Amino acid sequence: MKVVRTFFLLLAGLAVFATARAANSAAIVILISIDGGRWDYLQKYAPPTLNALAAQGVRAERMVPCFPSSTFPNHYTLVTGLRPEHHGIVSNSMFDPAMRAEFALGNHPGPRESRWWGGEPIWVTAAKQGVPTACMFWPGSEAEINGGRPDRWERYDWKLSSDQRTDQVLDWLKLPASERPRLITLYFDIVDGAGHAFGPDASETREALLVVDQAIKRLVDGVHALSLEDLVNYVVVADHGMTEVSADRRIAIDDFVDPLTVQIDFSGYLVGLRPRDGDSESLYKKFHGTHPHFRVWQREDLPAELHYSANLRIPEVVLVPASGWLVLTRQKIADQNHDGWTKGGAHGYAPADPAMSALFVASGPAFKSSLVIAPFENIHVYDLLCTLLEVQPAPNDGDHRLAFQVLRP
Repeated sequence: MKVVRTFFLLLAGLAVFATARAANSAAIVILISIDGGRWDYLQKYAPPTLNALAAQGVRAERMVPCFPSSTFPNHYTLVTGLRPEHHGIVSNSMFDPAMRAEFALGNHPGPRESRWWGGEPIWVTAAKQGVPTACMFWPGSEAEINGGRPDRWERYDWKLSSDQRTDQVLDWLKLPASERPRLITLYFDIVDGAGHAFGPDASETREALLVVDQAIKRLVDGVHALSLEDLVNYVVVADHGMTEVSADRRIAIDDFVDPLTVQIDFSGYLVGLRPRDGDSESLYKKFHGTHPHFRVWQREDLPAELHYSANLRIPEVVLVPASGWLVLTRQKIADQNHDGWTKGGAHGYAPADPAMSALFVASGPAFKSSLVIAPFENIHVYDLLCTLLEVQPAPNDGDHRLAFQVLRP
């Protein structure tokens, strides 16, 4: 019996050793989002760390977002591979007629409720297959989705500085190899904030990007100090770009319909309307052909290239403004005038506008070197992440073409 017991103890010890060895040599993926990081900011503002990573690895000419080119829909597309009409986050604010419930940003409970989030985000895919995960902010990471959560996550706090966010990631990387996350998300929001407040061409937007660039340098230096550079792969993305808007490019909804007769799910760069009398055809006709700077459709007639019809959270009537134009209620226009607003930046417009495209940079031992690739759709990033982590992807709208392009054989 003693010999048998010794044999099984030896097997157990070998298993523990093999597990520890695998953990010590397993690839780590850090997915970094620069919210509002337009594709041309790499050349326009010359962030040194990002450009160094691009030179060492892969850069896309630009990455094309899904419609609408806004924050929550595209961040969730990046981690699920699903278009908004399929994962259900069709706008930053929305209404679900089946649940009779609203979703909004800020302190609204929606982002933390499971019922809003469809598909399977990468941290759930990874966890199901034994890969430990951590999220330093990401839309969706605060909710239980498809029965899972990140192993470690932080509740979004916009006041947390870029360096503080980076330091939390480094603290996770300092954990013992058996506990260390192999997938980590890191989210920066100040570039988007500056772009909205001052516009994409402003010095404030440049300064915000350079602050984020310095935080990424802090991360890269920390990874080096931990001797993890042979394991860590960086995937740097943005959700959308940015274009200039101004007070003289606003259209009042009230000029076409009494706002009290419609439910306005969202407005501004995109307008979603639900007729309170149920007559969507009549509502559509009130807008159709009336203004040169927006187009209007009923939900089922939206252009196929927008992929924005197959979800009841998309309102019955959708107005798509021309890039740089805003469609708002007269009350919202008055509020902006009262606040002294004259210009700034916005996004959410049709992906065909290059100003809506996002940056993409990837670097690390898994990636090819000094490669620039043609524009691609962001639905393919999820499969790339799955390939890096060696996990089987959940069903999604993308495929492996990006992985084949950018990864070493």
